[in-house]
Amino acid sequence: MKALFLPHPAPRPQELPQEGWREVVLPHQWSLEGLEAEVGWYLLELPGARGILELYTDYIAEAWLEGTHLGRHEGYFFPWVLTLPADGAHPSRRLWLRVAAPKEAYGVQWPEFKRQIKGIFGHHDCRPGGSGPRGQERGTGGVWQTPAFLSADGPALLHLLALPQPTPTGWRLLIAAEVESPLPLRAPLELVLLPANFQGEAFQKEAVLSLRPGRHTYSLLWDLPEMPLWEVYERGFPHLYTLRGQILEGPARTAPVGFRTVGLSEDWLVLNGRRLFLRGTNLIPTQWLSTYTPKQAEEDLSLAVEAHLNAIRVHAHLAHPVLYQVADQKGLLIWQDFPLQWGYAEDEAFALEALRQAPLMVKQYGSHPCIALWCAHNEPTHNRHTLTPLVAQRIRQADPTRPVKEASDFREHPYPGWYYGHLRDFLALPGAPLPSEFGAQALPRAELLRKIFKEKAWPPDFSLWSYHNFQPHETFRVAGVRMGESLEEFVEQSQAYQAHLIRFAIHAYRRAKGRVTGYFHFMLVEPWEGITWAVVDVERVPKRGYFALKEASSPVLLSLEPYRETLAPGDFPLMEAWLISDLDEALEVEVRLWVEGEAHLALPSLRVQLGPSEARRFFHLMELWESPMAQKTRWARPGEMLKALPFGKYRLVGEVWQEKRISRDEFAFRLAPPLGL
Repeated sequence: MKALFLPHPAPRPQELPQEGWREVVLPHQWSLEGLEAEVGWYLLELPGARGILELYTDYIAEAWLEGTHLGRHEGYFFPWVLTLPADGAHPSRRLWLRVAAPKEAYGVQWPEFKRQIKGIFGHHDCRPGGSGPRGQERGTGGVWQTPAFLSADGPALLHLLALPQPTPTGWRLLIAAEVESPLPLRAPLELVLLPANFQGEAFQKEAVLSLRPGRHTYSLLWDLPEMPLWEVYERGFPHLYTLRGQILEGPARTAPVGFRTVGLSEDWLVLNGRRLFLRGTNLIPTQWLSTYTPKQAEEDLSLAVEAHLNAIRVHAHLAHPVLYQVADQKGLLIWQDFPLQWGYAEDEAFALEALRQAPLMVKQYGSHPCIALWCAHNEPTHNRHTLTPLVAQRIRQADPTRPVKEASDFREHPYPGWYYGHLRDFLALPGAPLPSEFGAQALPRAELLRKIFKEKAWPPDFSLWSYHNFQPHETFRVAGVRMGESLEEFVEQSQAYQAHLIRFAIHAYRRAKGRVTGYFHFMLVEPWEGITWAVVDVERVPKRGYFALKEASSPVLLSLEPYRETLAPGDFPLMEAWLISDLDEALEVEVRLWVEGEAHLALPSLRVQLGPSEARRFFHLMELWESPMAQKTRWARPGEMLKALPFGKYRLVGEVWQEKRISRDEFAFRLAPPLGL
């Protein structure tokens, strides 16, 4: 859709701009053009017919239709829905739209007492400028979805929300229908429930509504029989329906429907009555929603599925609707945050605004079956025991069908090996039972860094790199990453460290299955040209950490733990070996082990039986001496087998086979001569 655009500070409403316009294509966010304006004007040409106009604006909008003020809107993730009267004298008319995304006063409101409910789009360490003084640059103001004008002569259905609840004989849909009517009227609401991604039975229902003048929401119940379940992809098929509604000849509206139950029990997510170990990551797909497409959503969530993840945490924001549509279709669960990120104002006016917007999240996104959990606030600071519980309670009131977390707290976000300590600290299971952030930064590939930084890529200009989110203190002084002699070597060292930390942390969490009920690594993709914790860069090229995440998140995981990094003749490299299964069925598998490096040595394979969803240690070096004689004879003294190998660098490699390879793990060690003490 084309519109005219004018970026400059707003004149007064009685002085609507008439000149200086240029043509743009909507959706449009002006900072993508390099503009740091805080206000943008749009001029739209609309039909003269009566109709419904939907606008997605960021963050404060006002509108005038041929000079008549229509109102004001605040928020970014839900539409401003305007009902425009007919004007038979004119086939078309003009709408002035003023969109303001003002920077908040540094040191006064921003960063600790923010007033704009934008989550990571307003304040975050993965956006341009990070969380430092320049962290509001390259903002998100504009019109981020194409406006939609729908003709409507009479009553118009504006929105449908459908929440499924199980009953003893099937299901009950809780339906909220928002309707605009010019007159009091009894009118039929025609509802059709159609299979969206499979062949199945369709259902129909008619409900007669007693409409009142103006805009109102009407509640309905629809009882249905047993229905095919929407299930996470690794346990079944995500049967998805489309609910279609229409009043008289007005515009039709749709909502996705998936019949499934979700809850929390003893820190476990319970989906359709069965516990599910969550293997997840955090996702911020982009800093500018206007650029996100169905193709990109498909690519991002395919990367998640390819990495064996069954859950995504949409981190501290509401994403573009296409992300949820693709997740519905793929059977991928979503933990959804309300867009509160760190600290906000504590006054009554702001609290009331947050409480106004919280149920709008449920209204706008709640029909999607992929959403399994709402969370009210990410890492709240001084608001933790004031604003945050109120927002969580308001979300519970709006949606009785899902669990709601008050917050994803700092204590659930362990960062040993990055912000503090050593990655070995993951053995203490920080953040358990459900750590929702952990990880380390890694540089993207050298080619991309040179594209972003040009001559300041090497040697690095760390002031510029820091604007792009790079954290030098943590990289060099906590993680101990070495730069080396070239950009390529720096990239290799950085990515190797990230991969090692991810592998170590996830293996520790999964070996403790039961005490730990899942994890959400931080994070999947870079949302802009940054240097972040993501395992896939902004151009969607995986870093080494992606492959570590993929191997560590395999539904059946082999976890090998070393005895020592440097071995003397007669030592055995393997201390412990674990098998962890997230599958519902019992397994019998073959574990193949070998040493490779300066020479190659095959070790005896092992047959291992594993119960449904079991985590089992099947080898411990210290227990070998207690094993039956047949086992001792087979292995002899384990280290004896390595005595024939020359000194040097090696890897112990293990694979799990059940007709095909289903898991792989390895670690490095070194064979060295004794010290001669």
